[in-house]
Amino acid sequence: MSFADALLVLLVSHIVGDVLLQTEWQARTKALGLGDASGRRALAAHLCTYVLAFVPALVWIGVETSAVRAVAVGAFVALTHLLIDDGRLVVAWLENVKHAHNPPLALAIAVDQSLHVVCLLGAAVIASI
Repeated sequence: MSFADALLVLLVSHIVGDVLLQTEWQARTKALGLGDASGRRALAAHLCTYVLAFVPALVWIGVETSAVRAVAVGAFVALTHLLIDDGRLVVAWLENVKHAHNPPLALAIAVDQSLHVVCLLGAAVIASI
């Protein structure tokens, strides 16, 4: 499996899971983070639908490489997605790197999605080595 093939299928899966399948309740409530019971429920619900969007990609990765590699990619994608969507990493990046202490929503979304893409690059490397 080539890096380009892996990256493309992972990016498409990400868009489906993070944009098309995520509900408004998940998007709004997950912002409460892992430290809040409602936030944890929203994050868990979002993570379940998000990972489901990756099933076809992970099956393909498993067929092209191995089941172990597909599981590793899936675990990496799920864990990094959870850590980013918890929100603390995004806030820390905005405050400490961008020095934006009261950023517009568009900037927060851009940082969030940029972190996801960087992680998907890592997942594509895992899938293609």
